[in-house]
Amino acid sequence: MSSKIARLASDTVVYGISTVLSRFLTFLLTPLFTNYLSKTEIGEVAAIYAMIAFVNILYSLGMEPAFMRFWHKDDAEGNQQVFTTAFSTVAALSVAVTLATILLAAPIASSPMLALGGQGAHLVQIAALIPLLDGLVLIPFAQLRMQRRPRVFASLRLLSVVVTFAFTLLFVVGFGWRIEGALWAGVIGSATTFLVFLPGIVGTLRSTVFSVRGLLRQMLAFGLPTVPSNFSSIMVQVADRPIMLMLTSSSVVGMYQTNFRLALPMMMFVTVFEYAWKPFYLNHRHDDDAKQTFATVFTAFTAVCGAIFLVTSLFIEYVVQLPFIGGRFVNPEYWDGLTIIPVVMFAYFFNGVFINMAAGLHIEKRTGFFPIATITAAIVSVFATWLLVPPYGIMGAAWAKVLAYVVSAVMLFEFSQRVYPIRYEWGKVGVLVSSSAIAYLGVISAPLEGNFMIAARVAVIAAYSSVAFMLLGGRRSSIKGLFRR
Repeated sequence: MSSKIARLASDTVVYGISTVLSRFLTFLLTPLFTNYLSKTEIGEVAAIYAMIAFVNILYSLGMEPAFMRFWHKDDAEGNQQVFTTAFSTVAALSVAVTLATILLAAPIASSPMLALGGQGAHLVQIAALIPLLDGLVLIPFAQLRMQRRPRVFASLRLLSVVVTFAFTLLFVVGFGWRIEGALWAGVIGSATTFLVFLPGIVGTLRSTVFSVRGLLRQMLAFGLPTVPSNFSSIMVQVADRPIMLMLTSSSVVGMYQTNFRLALPMMMFVTVFEYAWKPFYLNHRHDDDAKQTFATVFTAFTAVCGAIFLVTSLFIEYVVQLPFIGGRFVNPEYWDGLTIIPVVMFAYFFNGVFINMAAGLHIEKRTGFFPIATITAAIVSVFATWLLVPPYGIMGAAWAKVLAYVVSAVMLFEFSQRVYPIRYEWGKVGVLVSSSAIAYLGVISAPLEGNFMIAARVAVIAAYSSVAFMLLGGRRSSIKGLFRR
């Protein structure tokens, strides 16, 4: 079992290195925007990308999980058929919806969920190209994951982000194009990845015949039930932005968006874990010790999340004061919102719990349970945001996110245990969570200043790490192997 976990750790590190670099470059856009865009403009960019997230789910039509489930590592001819079916479906839908969006750009821009200014229609037309290009590379990226080619996957993801970052500097800082420059940079970054994939896509599409009645029907039967789930998941992730826009203003959304993204380390770890986790449990679902392995992975996942929570929440106030292009790393106007960062990371942890609990339902092909959990979570997110934002502002929005992710994780655990019961190490998980919470609360409430405060924060992180390593016991060799790799 240790070798399997080490293999998962190896893939996670490969995905992680590129994602760390990619997310870090994307993260650098946040302080950059605070120095070159107004709060209102940052809020408008956040609202536009929230809409893009919803459109991406529509374009996918559940083809990504269906492609991964129908992929067989020893059936090259069948995999070509699966690829062509999935890609052709996504491409046809993406092109059709993008054309409709461009034609209807004016009413979309003036809707309450965007409320863009005079050039709103033009911005919507530019932004419509981003989900189109992202949709066209969705299946090629999924193919790389199933082929266990994490280095190629990671390199192409990183390439897109590097190009986007470079053109953002050129357009926003150099040319002063502001929001339009940020959007065009995103288009060019997505187009670069698509052009790299294009020769391979064309070659694969020519090698087989698109099957409408047979394989497509089977893939839709598997994938479509995941669409409401994924749509609801996106609602939990980004619906708070347009809701806050309707309840408050673009400047408040800009404050929220900026500080929300400072919880990047936790979000980044959960993301890279998911990239490696799904192929891992699908490839090892028939192993004799599969359930024990999955339980161990969840304990290790919790331990890492605790460490990330402590490091980020205890040192972020020092990071934002560092010098950066145009001023401080984060403009001092946004520092009042730093208090939401620990809450946001807590929400991301429960998103990771949800991802862990999803394994059994995918293995048993019981994806119909996902919409129940995620739709309920989306409803909780919407109502909690509406209720908590007026009295508590951005902190209310952050706690609404926590409530939604807790609901989705608990429900998915209950459903998964019915069809694929796993004996998780809840005692160890509880100790890890409570230890990180006690360490955080103890330090921030201590009457210390200056170097004494920094020393105390380092000490509690070291103490938590010791507790985590003791609880992991015999799995420590796998963790050491992870760092060596």
